[in-house]
Amino acid sequence: MKKADFWAKQYRSHIGKMVGTCYRFVGDWQVAEDLAQDAFLHAIEKSGSYHAWGSFEGWIQKIAVNEALMYLRNRPELVAMDEEMAVAEPLPDESQEMQEEFSQEELLELISKLPVRQRTVFNLYAVEHYSHKEIANQLGISVANSKVLLNRARGELQARIRARRVKS
Repeated sequence: MKKADFWAKQYRSHIGKMVGTCYRFVGDWQVAEDLAQDAFLHAIEKSGSYHAWGSFEGWIQKIAVNEALMYLRNRPELVAMDEEMAVAEPLPDESQEMQEEFSQEELLELISKLPVRQRTVFNLYAVEHYSHKEIANQLGISVANSKVLLNRARGELQARIRARRVKS
């Protein structure tokens, strides 16, 4: 198989998921498509660094996540927060209940409406399974700030879910 054929096949297989990954972070389909395209080009450029230790899909998704994070770092809304923020009490986990009541599209819509910092931390923690320490390193914030933002994101999601339940 020629290199061009290989990459064309990989593009068809992975670009949709890459766009979805980027969308979860930026909340804008047009920007997500651009970021996924850029991430795919970076994957081609970095193909020599892939050593088949993990799945190809995981490797290319990580590039998409990093591309979205780099985009967000250049946005003024993602300025580091005050170090003196107090960590709020954890909210009860309603994730199972949410999954039963809402479609994936509805949940993505709710997540996309979170403020950018909350959405970013929520996606890194809940979807990409980063630790708070890894999130803090990626975003240049403290571990405490990561926890605060996650807690606020959960609270905001739960409030929006309750509001939708009332409307139903």
